[in-house]
Amino acid sequence: MQAICNSETVILSLLALVSLPSTAREFDLLYGHHEIQTDYDPVDGWSLVVSYNLNDDFNDRTQIRRLKADQTTLIAPPLSKGVLPNGFSFLADPGETVWVLPQGFDTANHFLGMRVIANAGIFQTRVGNNYSNIGRGTISFSLKSATGSGPDRGGHFAHWESLSLGGSEVYLSSRDGIDESDEIPTLPAGAHSHFNWAFSKPGNYFLEFEVAGRLRAGGQETSHRETFHFQVPHSGEVAEINGSLCFHNKDWTLNLRDPENGVLYGPRRALVVIPDSNAGGGFSCPCSFDAIGSDLPDRVGLPEILAQSGAASVLTGPVSLRLIEHIGPGEVSFGSHFQSADGLTTADLIDLTSPTTATLNFTEPGIHTLAFQPIHSTASKVCPLIIRCLAGLDLNYSFADWADSYERAYDLPSGSLTDPSGDWNGDGTDHQMKFLLDAAGADPIRTTPSSSHFLPGYDTKSQRFTFFRDLTKDPLDNASPNLLLSYSSDLVNWRNLGPRNRGRPLQYAESGAEEGNAVSPFIRRSLLLSPVPLKSFFRLIAE
Repeated sequence: MQAICNSETVILSLLALVSLPSTAREFDLLYGHHEIQTDYDPVDGWSLVVSYNLNDDFNDRTQIRRLKADQTTLIAPPLSKGVLPNGFSFLADPGETVWVLPQGFDTANHFLGMRVIANAGIFQTRVGNNYSNIGRGTISFSLKSATGSGPDRGGHFAHWESLSLGGSEVYLSSRDGIDESDEIPTLPAGAHSHFNWAFSKPGNYFLEFEVAGRLRAGGQETSHRETFHFQVPHSGEVAEINGSLCFHNKDWTLNLRDPENGVLYGPRRALVVIPDSNAGGGFSCPCSFDAIGSDLPDRVGLPEILAQSGAASVLTGPVSLRLIEHIGPGEVSFGSHFQSADGLTTADLIDLTSPTTATLNFTEPGIHTLAFQPIHSTASKVCPLIIRCLAGLDLNYSFADWADSYERAYDLPSGSLTDPSGDWNGDGTDHQMKFLLDAAGADPIRTTPSSSHFLPGYDTKSQRFTFFRDLTKDPLDNASPNLLLSYSSDLVNWRNLGPRNRGRPLQYAESGAEEGNAVSPFIRRSLLLSPVPLKSFFRLIAE
C-alpha cells in the first residue's frame, strides 16, 4: 500500500493515493434503485437476492447484477423518516414517527422494487386458491417472520401498494401478527413492480420471506426462504451523559448509553443535546461516568467486546478520566470534578472507582467538544476520548450556528467564518467542507485536529478509503451542501458518487465501514471498487 494521506494532508487536501487489495464484499446501501429479486431455473432452483440493473432495459437479463441477501443491508436514509398520517393503522398509530422506502422514485431514498426472473410456462397460474396452466404463470411472496432489535422494541414492518385512485392495498404487515394473510398471492413470471416498505421503530429488521409456486410439469409445490436485513438508524441524540469507559486490547473508548432506547453509542456517533437554558443562565444536563461495560442490544460504531469490557473490570488498579480540553464558547464545569474557568490541570479528574454523578454545565450556547484522557498505568499514549454537546442548538444546527460557535470559542472577530468558501486557517479546506466534517473532528482554526483518525483517509483495518458522513448536515437530498465521494485513477478524470450518481455495488459504490450492529446519522462510510485498480486517488467535495 502506498499512501500520501497522513492525518494532516487528509484534512488539507482530502486526497489519498492507495493501492487497494481485494476485500470481502459486503454492501451497506443508503440509497439507489434495487430489487428484491426472485430467480427460478428448473436446473438451479430458487434464489432470492438483492439486484440492480446496469441499464434501464429490464427486458435484458444480461444486465442484472445480484447481491447476496446475507451480505447486504438496506439502511433507511434521512428522508425516509416522517410522521404517519391517518389511514395507515396497519403500520403504526397516526402521528408516530415512521421510516418509509417509497413506491415512487426519489433520489434521496431507496427505490426498492420486486422482480421475478423465471421463464413463462414454468409455473401454473394461481387465481385465489385455484391453479391452471393458462397465462405466464405466477408465484407467491409471503412474510414468515420479522425479528431483530427493531421488532424487539415494538417496531413493525409493513409493505403495501399505493393505488392510483387513492387508498392502499396492504400485502404484508407484522403489526397484527404474521400469518397466511401476509402474502402477495400472485407475482407473474417476468414481473417488475414497486411497493412501499416501512418500519415504525429504529433498529435491525431481519425479514424472512418465502417464495412459492406450483410447477406445470408434474404439479409439484416448490418454495424457498431467505432473510433480508433492513436497518433503521437511531437518532444519535441523548439528553444526558451516561458515559461508559471501556478498554480492550489496548483500545480505549468512552461510550454514551441510551438505556431508554436500548442503544450504546460509540465515539462521535451521538450528540448530547441541551436545548434550553437554565433559569439563572447556562445550560445544564445530568451527567454520570463509570468504568462498567454495557450489554445494550444495539451498538453504534462499537464491536461487542469493546462495548462490554468496562475498564474497571478488565484492568487492575484505579481508573480515572481527566478533562484535557474544552473546545466551545464560554466555560464548562462538572460539579467539583472539573471547571475550565480556572484552567484545566492534572487535578481535573473523575475518579471511576465507582460511578460518579453530578451536573454538567455550560455557560454559553454553542457546539462544545470535551476531550478526555483515561488515567491508568496502561494509558500512556491514547487519542483523546471525545464527547460532543450542543447547548441551545439541535442536531440540525446551521452553517451560521457553526460559524458563530467557533468564532466565540476561539475569540475571533464576528464574521471570520461566515463565508462558506473561506479558509481562515489556510489549510486548503474551505469552511463549507469543515462544517460538513464537524462531526468527524474537522476544526476551522487548527491545522492538526486532535482526533484526526475520524477524518477521511485510508483505513488499514478495513483496507478501504473511509470517511465520516453527518446525515444531519447532508441528508442526501439535492439541497446544498452535498458531500460527494470522488475518485480517479489518473488525477485527471474524476467520478463523483452520490444520490444522483449512485454507482454500482459490484463495480464502484459507497458502502459501510461501521463496527457494531446499528447505525446513527453519524456514520462511517467507505468506497468499494471492483476490479481493484493498481492505484486510486480519492477526495471529498462539497456541492
